[in-house]
Amino acid sequence: MKKLRRIYKNLKFRYKLTLLILAAGIIPVFIIVAYTQYGMMSVLQDNELDNLQKSLDQSVEAIENQEQIYENLVNYLSYSQDLRTVLSIQADSDYETYLKYVNVVDPLLQMPQLYHREIKGITLYSENITVAHGDMLLPLRQAEEEPWYKELGDSGLMQWYVARGSSQEITAFRKFYNGDEVFAVLAISLDYTSVLAPFSNQLLDNTGGIVLDEKGEVVYASYSMGEKFRPEEPESIDYIMENYTCSVRDMNGTGWKFCIYRPAEIITSSANSILLRNVPLIVLCVILLVIVGYIFSKTMVTGLERLTENMNQIHLGFRKVTVSSNSNDEVGVLIRSFRRMMDEMNRLISEVYESKIKLQNSEMKALQAQINPHFLYNSLSIINWKAIEAGEEDISKVTLALSTYYRTSLNRGETMTTVENEVNNIRAYLKIQLIMHDNSFKVEEQYDTDTAAMEIPKLILQPLVENAIDHGIDMSEQEDRILKIRISQDEGNLLLSVSDNGVGMEQEKADQIITYQSSGYGVRNVSERIQVLYGEEGGVSVESAPDRGTTVTIKIPKKAGKQS
Repeated sequence: MKKLRRIYKNLKFRYKLTLLILAAGIIPVFIIVAYTQYGMMSVLQDNELDNLQKSLDQSVEAIENQEQIYENLVNYLSYSQDLRTVLSIQADSDYETYLKYVNVVDPLLQMPQLYHREIKGITLYSENITVAHGDMLLPLRQAEEEPWYKELGDSGLMQWYVARGSSQEITAFRKFYNGDEVFAVLAISLDYTSVLAPFSNQLLDNTGGIVLDEKGEVVYASYSMGEKFRPEEPESIDYIMENYTCSVRDMNGTGWKFCIYRPAEIITSSANSILLRNVPLIVLCVILLVIVGYIFSKTMVTGLERLTENMNQIHLGFRKVTVSSNSNDEVGVLIRSFRRMMDEMNRLISEVYESKIKLQNSEMKALQAQINPHFLYNSLSIINWKAIEAGEEDISKVTLALSTYYRTSLNRGETMTTVENEVNNIRAYLKIQLIMHDNSFKVEEQYDTDTAAMEIPKLILQPLVENAIDHGIDMSEQEDRILKIRISQDEGNLLLSVSDNGVGMEQEKADQIITYQSSGYGVRNVSERIQVLYGEEGGVSVESAPDRGTTVTIKIPKKAGKQS
C-alpha cells in the first residue's frame, strides 16, 4: 500500500485527474450492475418459485379432483341400498346368490372401471361372502392377507395405501359399519402412474418432485435433471429443501405432501447469461470513460503543465514567459498573474542591472578623472630616465611596465578594448609580478593573432591572473610553477583562459567562485560584466582539482573590432 501511495503521489496531475474521473464513473457503474444483478436474481427467483407453485397447485388440484371422484364413488357404493341388501341376504341356494351378484353387484362395481381407466379394480370384502365372486366379492378374511390391511384404522373415512417397487399400485379403502360392527371393507385399486400423472408430467427440464404420505414415507420420487444437478438424496425432503429451490403443498383428503424443486444454479445461470450479454456494453462504457476522462483531464491540466514547464525554465535562468491564457477560470487567472509577476520581476532586474552598470561606469570614470594621464605618464617617464642614469635596470623595467599597464588600462576612458591591447596590458602586469616574485614562476602564452582586432571588455584578464598568482601559484610548493594564458577561438566564440598548476580545489568549491561575495575585482566581477554585456551567449567557467591546478575560461561571442 505504501508503494502504491508513493506511485500515486508521484503521478502527474493529469493522470491523477483521469483516475479520479474513472473512479467517479466506474464505481457507480459497478454499483448499478451489482444492484441490478441482485434485483434480477431476486425477480428470477421469485418468478421461479411462482412458476413452481403454480405448476404444483395445478397438478395437486388435478389429483385432488380425482381423489374426490374416488371418494364420491366409495360413498355411493357404501350407501347403496342394493349393495347392502345383497350383502345381507340369506339365499336359499348358491345359484340364487350368484344371480344376485351378477345382476346387482357386477354392474355396480364394473361400471366405474369403464369411465375411469385408472381404476384397475374394485373389491368388496365382507363377512357374509363365503364364496368368492371373481375379484369383486371376497370373504373379509382374505382382506387380512393384503398389505394395506395393516394400515386400516378405526376411521370410517377413506384411507390410502401406496405400494412401490415392482407392483406400483395405489389402494383406496374404507370400512363399512353396521352399527358399531364392521361388516365389510371396500378397496379400489388405482394405477400408480395414472393417478400421479398430473404431478409427474410437471417434472421436466431440470425439475424434480417428491410425494410423502401422512406418515412421512415416500409415495413418489422422481427428477429430470442432468448429472450436474442430480440430487444425492432424491427421497430426502430435508436434503431437497436445503439444496434446491422448491415449493410444497399438502393435498386434502389423503394427507399427502407434494414437493416440486429445481436447482438454484439454473436461476443463477440465467441471471449470469443476461449479465454476460451486458458485458460488452459495460466494457464500452469503461472505454468511453477512459477516453472522456483523458480528454477532459488534458483540457483541464494543459494550462497548468505549460505553466509548470515555463516555471522550470525560469528556474534554469530563462526569464521569458511563454505561457498565456484567455480563460477566466482559476488556471487562467494564475497564468496571467504569473505573467504580470515575471514582467514586473524582469523590469526590476533590468533596472538593477542598468543601475549597477551605470554605477560601475560612474566609478570607473571617477577613478579615471582622478588620475591625470599626462601627469602620470610624465612622472613615470622621469622615473625611468633617472633609473637609467643611475644604472638601475630593474627600476626602469618596472616603470616602463607600469606605464604600459596604465596606458592600456585607462584606454582614454573607454570600457571596451581590443584583444591586442588586453594582451599588452596583461604582459605589462606580469612583468611587474615577475619582478615582485623574483621570477619564481614561469608564464606560458598561447595567442591566436587572428583575434587581435576583436573587441572585448577591458581588464577582464588581470583579475583572473591576480587570483591565479595569489591563490594558486603562491600557495603551491612545487618547484616548477607555471601560469598559462591562452587566447583562441572557435566557430562562434572567443575563448580566453588563465590556468595555473597550483594547489587547486574541489570542483564543488570551484563552482561557487563565480557567485562568491568578495570585495573589489575578481572572478565574480568579471562574470557579472560578461553576463551584463552578452547575456546567455557569454559566460565564465571554472575547472579545478586538488593538487592539479585551476583553469578559468571566459567565453565571449565573436564581435568585429577596429583594426590596429
